[in-house]
Amino acid sequence: MTAPRILLVEKDRARAATLAGLLDAHGYQSLGPVGSCREALEAAEAHRPDLAVMDYVLEGACDGLDAAALLGEGHGIPVILLGAGGDAARLERARNASVACLLPNPPDSLGLLGAIEKALARSRLEAARKRLEARHRAIFAATPTALLLLEPDGTVADANPAALALFGVGGDGLAGAPLAGLLAPGQDETVGRLLAAGTHKETLRLSGLARRNGGQAFPAELTLVPGIAEDDARLLLEARPARLPGARPELPEIDLSAAPEGFFVLDAQDRLRLANAAAGQVFGLCRAPAAGTPMADVLPGELATTLSRDAARVMAWNEPVRKEMTVSIGGADKTLLVSLFPMGHDEATRLAGGLVTDITDRKLLESQLAHMAFHDPLTGLPNRSLCLDRIRQAIERSKRRDNYQYAVIFLDLDRFKVVNDSLGHHMGDRLLEGVAKRLRECVRSLDTVSRLGGDEFVVLLEETGSSREIARIVKRIRAKIAELFELCGHDIHVTCSMGVVMSPCLYDKPEELLRNANIALHRAKAEGRNRFKVFNSRMLEDAIRLMDLESDLRQALKRGEFFLDYQPILALRDRRLTGFEALVRWRRPGKGVASPMEFIPVAEDTGLIVPLGAWVLEEACRTMAAWQADFPEAGGLSMSVNLSAKQLAQPMLVEEVQRILRGTGLDPRSLKLEITETVIMDNPEVSILRLKRLKELGVRLSVDDFGTGSSSLSYLQRFPIDTLKVDRAFVSELDASENRKIVGAVVALAHSLGLDVVAEGVELEAQSDVLSAFACEAGQGFLFSRPVCREDAERMLGTQPCAGPSDRAE
Repeated sequence: MTAPRILLVEKDRARAATLAGLLDAHGYQSLGPVGSCREALEAAEAHRPDLAVMDYVLEGACDGLDAAALLGEGHGIPVILLGAGGDAARLERARNASVACLLPNPPDSLGLLGAIEKALARSRLEAARKRLEARHRAIFAATPTALLLLEPDGTVADANPAALALFGVGGDGLAGAPLAGLLAPGQDETVGRLLAAGTHKETLRLSGLARRNGGQAFPAELTLVPGIAEDDARLLLEARPARLPGARPELPEIDLSAAPEGFFVLDAQDRLRLANAAAGQVFGLCRAPAAGTPMADVLPGELATTLSRDAARVMAWNEPVRKEMTVSIGGADKTLLVSLFPMGHDEATRLAGGLVTDITDRKLLESQLAHMAFHDPLTGLPNRSLCLDRIRQAIERSKRRDNYQYAVIFLDLDRFKVVNDSLGHHMGDRLLEGVAKRLRECVRSLDTVSRLGGDEFVVLLEETGSSREIARIVKRIRAKIAELFELCGHDIHVTCSMGVVMSPCLYDKPEELLRNANIALHRAKAEGRNRFKVFNSRMLEDAIRLMDLESDLRQALKRGEFFLDYQPILALRDRRLTGFEALVRWRRPGKGVASPMEFIPVAEDTGLIVPLGAWVLEEACRTMAAWQADFPEAGGLSMSVNLSAKQLAQPMLVEEVQRILRGTGLDPRSLKLEITETVIMDNPEVSILRLKRLKELGVRLSVDDFGTGSSSLSYLQRFPIDTLKVDRAFVSELDASENRKIVGAVVALAHSLGLDVVAEGVELEAQSDVLSAFACEAGQGFLFSRPVCREDAERMLGTQPCAGPSDRAE
């Protein structure tokens, strides 16, 4: 049971804290405190408390009595008022405000708790009374029989809509009218007998003549019930129209022949006593049948049988029936909405009236809407909602049946974006339709193929025999998708990657299973595409670890957790210091220093590399500017900073670099930006324009990891670069003749283009000797120094000879 919520309205915070502690200790939930009338009303609106404990003195113009009146009137919240005193005027105001109890402030603990329980009990009783009264009012209003609520003297206190209709009274109602005014002249005895029965608490039923508002008299059956409640002396009068002696009205007097709604009347002998044109059209009749025609002679057998059975029930039990039925009429299936209701004025003339509507088109539309709600409009496959429902059913079946096996395949197309970008989205849609068709061909009728959106599909395999069978189906899907698609004159080749989850697995929610299949899919994509991976728990652990890494990474910049190490770059011929490469590191709280190989790819994927790269660039420039100011011999050194693909793609990159150079005061010639060969070739034309603008600033440019990408010589000539960096993969294998030839060719190529060369990963003297023989200008690696912190770099500047400004390549 939920603890009662009590709002504390007390401007004294110390007293409010004491009250809150008392309430919480005795099982109540304290809300607030608030100190003013306005705050109390806002809290009441937001939290709907069961009771308010309020000080008389509040902040603002309103006192506690004003606030209590507003809470009671606007929200029905009882109030216990503290510190109001015994002043007569205040007591009168408290009565008018319906204050539940007046107590001193501070109150006695036991007295307050007792007052709270009494106020809550009174509030619950009042709420129950109101609910019961509202229920009675609803029943009274909804009853189809005319009901009048009479005062003991016969004056009408209330009348339901059926009574207003019976007596022909409009919106003014019957309230205040005398009972005698509702009966025809000469009915004084009937009035007397009814009131006498009410006085003696007796139920009375009799016949009489009632009178409509226009003065027309009609026979009525009147039933009086006294004492509708123990504390209520009012009387309940039921009025039903009766038949005049000798008259036998069996059908409605209103002409319904032209009504747009199908209307018909049946008797106990299954004869159609009446059927208007609209009903005949629904029933497929050429013309309306004559009165008294047996249903079986004019209506289809199934329809006649159903109507006969339901009409008999209506006439026997005097209860309406409403149902939908689908029957064959005129060779076509129709869905009809039929409502049957009792007619006739006595037991001898029981009839069943009916309303019938052809809802075939509506049901068809509903079916189409239901299909649209659970199916993909492009492929016609089940959508995500229906897919999750089918997986949920499979999970439940696996819990009930020990031998039930199933599998879920999460599939998406590799490089589908290329098709959309090159041929247009309309061709992409045709491709998705073709993929959907092939997927359906690869599975059985009991399996489900769904499209989640985009190029993502899910296949649910049910009643799988073994993991080998699942593997065969997966390979069949992969081979089928890899076949050529011929679409509108275009030959399209695509492949797919898949993640598979196989039972038995303990799942409660289909979303969890789909998540794991998606994790396996991404693992398959990461390992080269056009393959599938079966999920295991290690994948989930890796995904969670990656999510935690991304979350921590987003906070790391704000918390200042990144720092830079600097790897020296030395001239090979004389081992003089020519510069440093700035390398970012992350001191991850509680986990030590994270490897760049661990967090840089995540930063690239999430876009965090852009703000991180900007911080690295600014910090590296600031550091080099400080070194050149502190160490005059460092004037010719350069600071190399890596630029990522996302940074190079930023439209404001040049302006950002210019801002940083101005802010740190670093000579642009002392900054060398390193871009990998692959990054440049992603969009060479845009890259060339952006690099030229950077070059105009005076910044030097270097192609990093040269030899591992796919740049052509024609592009290399156009790049406004100063340096080529030979990748460590070639340097580490210099003892192999092939690699030695490649490195020699790269150095010769660079020199022919007027570029200097830096070798990465130099770890052995033999490697340094070979590179020197090739006239390679500089190198970096463990042979010379590991990456060092700023302090160690400064000590190196104080002891290591440095290249002068004249040695710097322009």
